[in-house]
Amino acid sequence: MKGTNAIKTSRPCPISGSNDGLLLASKDRHGRELTNVISSESGLIFVDPVPFHDTESFYKNDYRKSYKGISVPKNKHIYRAGQNALKRFGLINSLIDFGGDVLDAGSSSGEFVYLLKSKGISARGIEANEGYANFSSQELGIGVDIQAFSKFSPNAQFDAITMFHVLEHLENPVDDLTHLTQFLKPEGHLIIEVPNIMYGDMAFSNKWHPGHLFSYCKDTLRALGVKLSMQIVFCDTITDGGNLFAVMKKSKSLPVEEFQFPSAEEKLKLLHEQKIQYYFNPLNYIKFSNKIARSFKENRKTKGLSAAQILGSLYD
Repeated sequence: MKGTNAIKTSRPCPISGSNDGLLLASKDRHGRELTNVISSESGLIFVDPVPFHDTESFYKNDYRKSYKGISVPKNKHIYRAGQNALKRFGLINSLIDFGGDVLDAGSSSGEFVYLLKSKGISARGIEANEGYANFSSQELGIGVDIQAFSKFSPNAQFDAITMFHVLEHLENPVDDLTHLTQFLKPEGHLIIEVPNIMYGDMAFSNKWHPGHLFSYCKDTLRALGVKLSMQIVFCDTITDGGNLFAVMKKSKSLPVEEFQFPSAEEKLKLLHEQKIQYYFNPLNYIKFSNKIARSFKENRKTKGLSAAQILGSLYD
């Protein structure tokens, strides 16, 4: 394609195993050096090379500070996460018989685990970031393992593993998910929400988050499930199309679907077309004012409240 450069990546695509790629972007959303490529074979978009010397250490100690300048969540963040937890619970319940023993992988400050426990569902979390994990344990009283996924070894099996806006941060997604899903019971579910890189109402330059080591679309998220030998129960965009939601099942009773990789060239073409289309949507020009209004409302509703009080007001 004109204007694109074929390259050899320094690490292989975890879905196809190929090192053949196309250069997609060379800067992150802040204008700093960050190379994103698209696999020529699978269409998966990823950062190459990984920008962290020690990815596990970065997420353990520095990620929250570098992203939001904080080591524990603000009240408005708890309120927002609590609202998202309710939406996710409702969506899961509409797709499968949700319950049993649940592991929230990347449990953050604990809002989803707290919601499940308030509904009588057995749930625990695993969270790599020490500040957020300790906060969820101390302020919300949830059980949480503070460690990287690769080191997780519970004496338990789960009916479901949830992962909300975590997959894009994993340096080795196939390895980590293969490790985690060994703790799923037969017929158990892996539930994932992740940003949709093909979302048209985001400026092209804003798509490249320095912590997003992989960027998924509907096709590549489904391909990842097939790579893991999971059955795809549901995989599609949700709400305004900005996020993807997938429910996958660990089962040997039905054959895993065959998958044909999408065209990397067509995906690259669409992403570059979106660069121009974005600026013709007038709603994109009021996003900032909407964010300010939302932040003001969240601060007003949560002022002086504890984390448990904030979530209690949403969940009761």
